[in-house]
Amino acid sequence: MAKKKNKKVVKFHRMSHLNVGIIVFVIIFIYMIYNMFQYFTEKKTAIYEVTQGTITQENNFTGVILREEKVFNVESSGYINYYNRDAAKVSVNSYIYSVDETGDFYQEIAKQNDGQLFAEKGSYDELEKTAANYVLGYSDQDFYQVYGFQYDMEAELMEAISSNALASLGSYSGNASGFHAYTAQEPGIVVYNTDGLENITTENFTKDIFDASAHAKNNLISREQAAAGEPAYKLITSEMWNLIVPVGESLAKDLGKESKVQVEFKKDGTTAWGDSRILNQEDEWYLILSFQNSVIRFAADRYLDVKLLLSDTNGLKIPNTALTEKDFFLIPKEFLTKGGDNNSNGVMRQYEDDKGKTIMEFASVSIAEETEDMYYITGEKLEKGDRIVKADSNEQYTLGETASLQGVYNINKGYAVFRKVEILFQNQEYSIVDVGTNYGISLYDHIALDASSITEHEIIH
Repeated sequence: MAKKKNKKVVKFHRMSHLNVGIIVFVIIFIYMIYNMFQYFTEKKTAIYEVTQGTITQENNFTGVILREEKVFNVESSGYINYYNRDAAKVSVNSYIYSVDETGDFYQEIAKQNDGQLFAEKGSYDELEKTAANYVLGYSDQDFYQVYGFQYDMEAELMEAISSNALASLGSYSGNASGFHAYTAQEPGIVVYNTDGLENITTENFTKDIFDASAHAKNNLISREQAAAGEPAYKLITSEMWNLIVPVGESLAKDLGKESKVQVEFKKDGTTAWGDSRILNQEDEWYLILSFQNSVIRFAADRYLDVKLLLSDTNGLKIPNTALTEKDFFLIPKEFLTKGGDNNSNGVMRQYEDDKGKTIMEFASVSIAEETEDMYYITGEKLEKGDRIVKADSNEQYTLGETASLQGVYNINKGYAVFRKVEILFQNQEYSIVDVGTNYGISLYDHIALDASSITEHEIIH
């Protein structure tokens, strides 16, 4: 009988194999998630690269003219006539004006040329020029200038009347008893307007004189009649005059280094050099320019638009947001010494260790600034209250007095280090700082764009 075959089957468990690709993908995915988390949660510091730059200063200003002026009043009431052009030079005993109590002389002048003031062709040119200049320079913000335009037009018209009056003065045969002619008592430049600022000087002015709308011209030449005691005319008696210009503190400090400043007068495009000085009064800064000639060019003006012809400021250009301040210890110069491996600047610091033993060690310092007898220093090992010892002496000095300096955070080495800057000029967005400042910055240095967002020695990511 045949034997039965053993049909028992032994099953082996299949071994599972790890997919290396999936493991690598998971690791990469986790790494990406971690970096994204770090990117969105980590503090970031914006960096600015220091460049060479220029800031063009805004040098357009409106100044106030102050000069030697005398106001002469009308001596008798009546119809008034003038015999010189406004802002013209007159000599002693030159006819300035006349007063006709009855009005006969005034009426006689008005009837000449059949009532035509301008008999010659082209006589209206000055009127047209005055009107054109006003239209071109008109501004709603300076509406008060319309009164100046009115004054100029009336002055041109009255000048024509006065010209006829002067020609007729010698032949007048009317009521002589009511007619009075007045001459200049001294030489000068005659002006037919007042504004209340005639007695203001560089010693007694206040900031309200710059309000042009509050000091409009009182036109004297446009009157037909004048009462005794009213202003008749004023006389400028000196060639010397001053221009007072309100300026900002930064520009004032810059101009304080100059003895002369060149200006361009916007009225006629001419330029001139003026002796300059800076005045601080009631927390306001003023540039005072003194001129010794050409007063007649602006004799009828009180307010003058000028441009200061200054050079643009060059240096290292940085944003104002990068500026910060740091306190430095002040030490007498004789306490600074040399030492360490590099024979660097430092001080001898004295302290007591945990066992009460007095220790003397050299502490390296950096000098940021100096005065005649003091150094501004900083050092990693120095703290307020530390005692330092003068070399070769037992004399001690306790660190306590500090002073602040303006600067930026240099981040060339990957962490924030304070560096001093000396500002030459500044506007609302940028500052121009001096090149080669001790303990300062250099061209192409990297600095923190926003100094308020970091602290010194902070590591920059």
